Amino acid sequence: MRNICVTEWDVWTVKLANWRKMHGLTQAALADELGCSQSYVSQIERADDPIVPGKDILARLYEISGGDVQPNDFYDLPDLNSREAA
Repeated sequence: MRNICVTEWDVWTVKLANWRKMHGLTQAALADELGCSQSYVSQIERADDPIVPGKDILARLYEISGGDVQPNDFYDLPDLNSREAA
């Protein structure tokens, strides 16, 4: 039996992919919204060899997702929604 180690990154990539699919977006459609290529979105979503998106892409993901996908999903930052509520 294989040991499986689930990292925060693995959880995030699943979160992004699930959010995208739940909203009926293909990787290509999300890429159009973000102003990047479909292959870039694919790399972000890949748990085996992912890339961390730049600040501009993170900001667009936050806007497009209505706050469901936040920069602190990548970095140890305070929750943006809780700051707005305070």
